[in-house]
Amino acid sequence: MKYHLSVLAVCALAACGSSSGGSSTSTMGASNLQATPSVPSAPTNQSFAGLLNNARAGSGAGAVSYDARLGAAAQGHANDMLANNYFSHTGRNGSSAGDRIRAQGYNWRTYGENIARGQQTEADVFRSWQNSSGHRRNNLNPNFEEFGLAKAGTGSNKYWVLVLATER
Repeated sequence: MKYHLSVLAVCALAACGSSSGGSSTSTMGASNLQATPSVPSAPTNQSFAGLLNNARAGSGAGAVSYDARLGAAAQGHANDMLANNYFSHTGRNGSSAGDRIRAQGYNWRTYGENIARGQQTEADVFRSWQNSSGHRRNNLNPNFEEFGLAKAGTGSNKYWVLVLATER
């Protein structure tokens, strides 16, 4: 199910995944895991979707919309990094972001993944990604049409995963 966002937003971090594949990793305590990704509420200029799409609009890229399958792929990886105390694009089982996305039933044509650790809010993580050239490149890539964002953990032990993709 897709939630189309009309508000444009900006989002960026040092890019960890590329548009033609990638991998990710997750860690931390199982007690802090979120079982399912949260569906973004109606976008505002302060929401992650709003920040991301505003940034994309400023660079000439089209808006991206939330996709629950991408959200589930992102959440699974964030949970894994939290539960297993690691930080990587490659999952503990050797999976790449593309593998995790496909496992959610999303037949990707292109994808990218950003991961981060420690930021407290969506605005903080977005700002971090925007200040990293590789992550910013993912955020502003005009080839992406959809996204999923997830977090796992609490306090300074918070893991973030952003998956951007386009389906075949």
